[in-house]
Amino acid sequence: MKLPPWILKQFKKKSRIYIMPTRMGGYLNGLIFLMFLLSVGYSNNLLLIFTLFLFGLNLIWVIQTHFHIHALKIDFIHIHDGHAKEKTLVDLHWKKVPLPPHKWKITLEGNESHALSSILDDNLHSVGQVVFEKRGIYSFEHLKVESQMPFGLYEAWIYYPVKLKAWVYPEKIKDIPIANFQNSELEGESSSLRMGPHDIWNLGPYQGEESRKISWKHYARSGELVVKEGEELTQALVQFRVTGLESNKEFILSKVATQMVQCMRSETPFSLETPQKKIQPGQSEKHLTDCLRDLTLC
Repeated sequence: MKLPPWILKQFKKKSRIYIMPTRMGGYLNGLIFLMFLLSVGYSNNLLLIFTLFLFGLNLIWVIQTHFHIHALKIDFIHIHDGHAKEKTLVDLHWKKVPLPPHKWKITLEGNESHALSSILDDNLHSVGQVVFEKRGIYSFEHLKVESQMPFGLYEAWIYYPVKLKAWVYPEKIKDIPIANFQNSELEGESSSLRMGPHDIWNLGPYQGEESRKISWKHYARSGELVVKEGEELTQALVQFRVTGLESNKEFILSKVATQMVQCMRSETPFSLETPQKKIQPGQSEKHLTDCLRDLTLC
């Protein structure tokens, strides 16, 4: 049963802990109530004593479930940038955690609710994954933490107030061709400027030369630092232009995002021009992030 939004809003105003019995907890409470009625109805003192003993244990289990959530304190949360329909990492750092075992169910709450999967706990650090179906900027105001530990008879949950944003880039397309290195005037396509030859004539040992002369591809394969010798190598510059997106917008944005990631992996500099701005050529991780975020806002 889904509660009305105004009731949920009242629940989230303060970091209160809410407790409800699970199915097994409900059976236990029903059994205790039935035993109490039988003991009173038949004046069975032995059954009444056993009922009160079981009721006391049940109360201890409620208190332990409450403390298991109450002992959890959040330090900070970070949502990594990611692409639509792919797993996005979420880092959760805790100031304090209760004694194990831990089995959290964590949900990001905003205009939409997104549950985290594959929670990995390491002392004061947890890592989860979440999948966003569409590109955009997602805002979250609460972090909902649920637990049935330590006994599984009661479920406790709490809403922690947070201020989070998640950047979700356009979806990456499988089997997309690499960026077109021929000049193109089509909207959403890419073009390139060849600024020099692309053949590496020779590789020599690294002796303190400029980092731009190092063959990073060779280093990634063999772990050996070598420099490019012979004719000067200058990579192609890929220019992405994203304008006039009235038709087939999402496909074009996804295609450009995919090809920009390909350029980054092949160490090919690229620039981006959108209706909002023009980003100068680059090939760093920050440059890729800036370009993908700009595509997200298109």
